[in-house]
Amino acid sequence: MARTYSFSSAGKAWGSTVANTAASGTLVWSPAEIDSAGVIAFHLGMSNEGTVSSDVSIISRIRVKANGQTVIDCTPTELRAYQERFSPKGNSNTSSGTTLTIPLNSLDAKSDDDGDRCQFMPGASATVEIVYSNAAAGAGNTDYGNFYLAWTKSTITPEFYMTLLTQAANVAQSAVNGRSPLSGPGFVQGLGITTANLNRVRTVLSGLEVANLPGALYNGLTTGDLMRETQELYENPDDNTMVTSFQWVKLAQGLEANPATSWLELTTGSSWAATDPIGLYTLVSVQPQRA
Repeated sequence: MARTYSFSSAGKAWGSTVANTAASGTLVWSPAEIDSAGVIAFHLGMSNEGTVSSDVSIISRIRVKANGQTVIDCTPTELRAYQERFSPKGNSNTSSGTTLTIPLNSLDAKSDDDGDRCQFMPGASATVEIVYSNAAAGAGNTDYGNFYLAWTKSTITPEFYMTLLTQAANVAQSAVNGRSPLSGPGFVQGLGITTANLNRVRTVLSGLEVANLPGALYNGLTTGDLMRETQELYENPDDNTMVTSFQWVKLAQGLEANPATSWLELTTGSSWAATDPIGLYTLVSVQPQRA
């Protein structure tokens, strides 16, 4: 295996000198600006030459698309929780740093070579979107400087690509076994769930119950979070940086998320919101690429 590294020298700016002065907006790196084939990670770097210091906290959503199909769509916190759960070393983005990595390889593989068998979708062109929330908009002090995108590539022949998608659960507060259908390509590796104000979650994939766990608010009482506890067997994260508001549960059992036979049953607390997110991490098999 060999890995190579490069970046797009055309920085993306938002602030008082460009049109992106609204309360929110999106920076887009198009296929003409970035690489796609063999990419196992994208890396975002933020400069601080603007009048307002920039860091990960001003990013509200991260998206990666393959020929227009969304394969990554999550918040920085949800991405960080995924990294903490699936990286055996507990490596993850920081919550307020000036860099951010979007991994596209398998973090929990036994070796780098095995992990790099998972790459950006072969044969597709990549688009990266960074959605920002500009809290200082309208204050006359909104120059956040330039943002740059880099990538890591691998020479390993791809066998899979990943998807990491989160969305609103659409289950009401104080619901008992409120059902949220699960749907995604390939084979499910992980389930993401909001933990605050969660009583219990039952997960069914392809008709098989794979998880039935209490949250941190079981039977109306604040309890030890058993959903988190059952998962910490798999990694050794730093408790000082561990995301607790959103957790990923490992479900690597080769099951698909067919919406007709796959769903979450959520029992929620009175402070739960229908917009609270859930997520799926999947691996999709691809045909080996011939030389």
